[in-house]
Amino acid sequence: MVKKVKLRGDEAIAKAMKESGVDYFFYVSGGMLIPSFPAIKKTGINMILCRNEKAATNMADGYARITKKPTVCYGQHGAAAAILASMLYEPMFAHSPVIAITPSTRQRDKWSYQESYEMPYFDATCKFNVDVSDLSRLAEYIRTAIQVAVSGCPGPTHINVHLNPYETVEMPEIYGDEVFFQVPPFRPRAELERVTEAAKLLANSERPVMVCGSGVHLSGAYDEVRALADMLTIPVVTNPNGKGCFPEDHPLYAGVVGSYGWEVSNDVVRGADLVFFVATRAGTHVTLNQTAPEPGVAKIIHLDIDPMAIGRNYKADVPLVGDAKVTLQELLDVLKTMIAKPEPKGQRLQAIAKAIKEYERITRPLMNSDAIPIKPQRLMKEISKVLTAKDIIVSDTGQMCCWTTRFIKLKSTGLTFLPVGGTLGASFALAMGASFGAKEGQRVLNMIGDGGMGYNLMELETIRRYNNQHVPFVTVVNNNSSLAMVRPISEDVKKKPPQIFYSDFVELNYAKIAEDFGCYGVRVERPGEIVDALNDAFDSGKPAVIDVVTDIREHAPTGSNRAKRFAPLNLPVY
Repeated sequence: MVKKVKLRGDEAIAKAMKESGVDYFFYVSGGMLIPSFPAIKKTGINMILCRNEKAATNMADGYARITKKPTVCYGQHGAAAAILASMLYEPMFAHSPVIAITPSTRQRDKWSYQESYEMPYFDATCKFNVDVSDLSRLAEYIRTAIQVAVSGCPGPTHINVHLNPYETVEMPEIYGDEVFFQVPPFRPRAELERVTEAAKLLANSERPVMVCGSGVHLSGAYDEVRALADMLTIPVVTNPNGKGCFPEDHPLYAGVVGSYGWEVSNDVVRGADLVFFVATRAGTHVTLNQTAPEPGVAKIIHLDIDPMAIGRNYKADVPLVGDAKVTLQELLDVLKTMIAKPEPKGQRLQAIAKAIKEYERITRPLMNSDAIPIKPQRLMKEISKVLTAKDIIVSDTGQMCCWTTRFIKLKSTGLTFLPVGGTLGASFALAMGASFGAKEGQRVLNMIGDGGMGYNLMELETIRRYNNQHVPFVTVVNNNSSLAMVRPISEDVKKKPPQIFYSDFVELNYAKIAEDFGCYGVRVERPGEIVDALNDAFDSGKPAVIDVVTDIREHAPTGSNRAKRFAPLNLPVY
């Protein structure tokens, strides 16, 4: 029997979070739960006051991704809760254990100030969505939301607090379980008979490929992925969220797949007779609209902790439901008893290496270009020179994700690359959250375009305000004064760059804006200045913004029809 205690609502909220392993609370002030703020502060939970609900959610996501710990964000009721809910798409996409808490008006349908029923907003993005009107069960629901967020396939949850936090009631004693303090709390194993089926398919395949996703990071299955690749000489590609789960200097590494990935990597998947999806949902964006691979062409093994992910886009010849690390360990054990000597695959590996060299031949002139305005490819090359093995790169979506996934080469295996899932501008605050969770000796670099930078500029004040609580933080703005993702459909490269009304902006200097916020700022207009600017920014002792003026007409080829779209523009396809 759990003994009973008497607590106020605000005390219950604070204690439930603390007992359940929450270290950080990212919030926008206001709403009916203001009384909880002093109680939360009293527990020792770090409170980060943000300037808007989007940023609070993104910061919680960044912290949760890099630490794998449950993290809480908070916004006001009504329309503010809708903003919070919309940005929970990002932790849903990244499988990040973010818990959103919102208040609500105590009476409904009275046209109260800011009244708008919050619950439907969260249905599309949350694994668990509860409206709490019984104060005696509030701590229980907070604990449950946290446990659900970290369990199975991690993801966001939501608690709507529909009560008076000043009231004192009797409730069960508040407790937490350390098992749920970090992802993964449990490691379920796939059935041995299915693991054996998968082993047979792999052993008999002539052209296998592994496609690895973010679940490899969540499970920490780095050694197992590499051991399997080495044992059977299997090329490894990743989706953007899986980038870094396999050493990028390994001869079996074949790049990043999908609409934002390398064309050569997509070709490697298309040429396989067996595709092993490892801890990825195999969604349409990362399989190039199901062209890499095409359904029915190759055998499919699909390993994921979430059974809903399996069979959604590809019929799996062998479905494996389980944690990536322990399931791959069992697969390796079965293969060791089955294979005396792996079949050589030298000819195929030579063909892949040749294709990657051709990709490098096409892109090398762009990466070495001294052109002004600066080529984004050259920007990525210069940034790669400065990055260390410990540094964390947080990439925005769209063109920026195309540049970072293709041209930034990671120097270690592990979770050091955090891409945004599709919400333009989210990476800025997400990187801030990661900087609070990063370890000593790490640095955080946010890569973002000027279009994305405009979304959360006010958070420069937030990161400066907490300057003594985070690791070195630098944002590089790829500033081409445009939302360049949509530009190619209107370009005529034979003519002077037009001003396109639906994509182009007035030129701004984001370095000067950063300086006005009390941050370090520097503008770069020549490629030879990038390395020194980065080093100076990291050493400045302040949050920093490097505003890099880049070529408005340099577009990353994307999508399944990239050759058809970009060849007529006389642009290289890669």
